[in-house]
Amino acid sequence: MLLATLLSWAVVSLSSAFMRSGPDYEAPLDNQLMMGALVETAESNRYWVKVTAEDYTGWVTEKAITRLSDSEKDTYLAAPKWICVAEFSRVREAPSETSEPISVITMGNILRQTGKSSGGWTRVLLPDGRSGWVLSHELMDFRLWAETRSGNNLAREISGLACSFAGTPYMWGGNTIKYFDCSGLVKFCFFMNGILLPRNASQQQRCGVPVTDGRYERGDLLFFGSKKPLKVTHVGIYIGDGRMVHASQLVYVVRLDEYEREVVAATRILGNIDNGKGAISVLRSPYYFKQDGE
Repeated sequence: MLLATLLSWAVVSLSSAFMRSGPDYEAPLDNQLMMGALVETAESNRYWVKVTAEDYTGWVTEKAITRLSDSEKDTYLAAPKWICVAEFSRVREAPSETSEPISVITMGNILRQTGKSSGGWTRVLLPDGRSGWVLSHELMDFRLWAETRSGNNLAREISGLACSFAGTPYMWGGNTIKYFDCSGLVKFCFFMNGILLPRNASQQQRCGVPVTDGRYERGDLLFFGSKKPLKVTHVGIYIGDGRMVHASQLVYVVRLDEYEREVVAATRILGNIDNGKGAISVLRSPYYFKQDGE
């Protein structure tokens, strides 16, 4: 009990950690967590740990996380970090393409800085305490990245990123670049542009402001399901010219007038960040940065 009380936090140690609805590999996959994300820990069951990540709770294996005390959590939040901006990379033992890899990292993974670089390589600290080298152009300073995810180009960046994943396989619970479900694609593409949304489509529908006149703008979220009563079962991102990109069997672009489902709700997230409408900037999240007054 004392261990659980002291170590009530953890950081995700794998490039992608599978979060399940129960403490078993046969339990449904609900979500994926990315390396460097901070989570709160609760009970344990064998080698499974119940965690809460932002707004979502589920079970991960103990080797998927590195436990932290409250003081270690504060130190971690305050430490300078990198975010991986390449789709796929490797952390290597030495600053060389021929050096042995020690970890895989993917877009959106977060690693601590060490202040060391050499010949186009940057030395990083993995959440589990190991260190290694990553090609410098595949990383960006995390705080600088978060501070610069704003402006008039966000709609284009979000829709462009989503379209770049065309052909990616659908997987229920998928939330990283190898696999997406519909709301996972939305959450990931907004995250990579500095915006945190809830995990599920029904939760995302309650964010931002409703678009009721059918005059969609690029970056708006379009929801499908049933109208009366409103039940949301699917979401896509409007990319302009009557088209949306979504994950259904795979990620692809479709024209709305050719899609065999009716839009039952639409939400405008952009322009409605950090105003109590369910979407917050990564910069203002206590799961990623130490906030004033903490």
